[in-house]
Amino acid sequence: EEIDLVKTLTEYPSVVAAAGENFAPSVIGAYVYELAKQFNGYYHDHSILKEECTTTRDMRLRLAEQVARTIRLAMALLGIDVPERM
Repeated sequence: EEIDLVKTLTEYPSVVAAAGENFAPSVIGAYVYELAKQFNGYYHDHSILKEECTTTRDMRLRLAEQVARTIRLAMALLGIDVPERM
């Protein structure tokens, strides 16, 4: 599942480019929705802070940070503020 999330994250630049080329900001909105939904499922199934293996925990923390960063950037492109914490 981590690989699937990373693949989704790597699609962000092409999604932004496609949205700009087609004057379709909804493409970004749909991408963010799918990314958030995918991460929510991942978070539900995998412990991050309670993970005993430090290497796995650190990787999951970095992955969560990248997902949050990507969501924040995408929402900023749409002119939507996001909370610091939920």
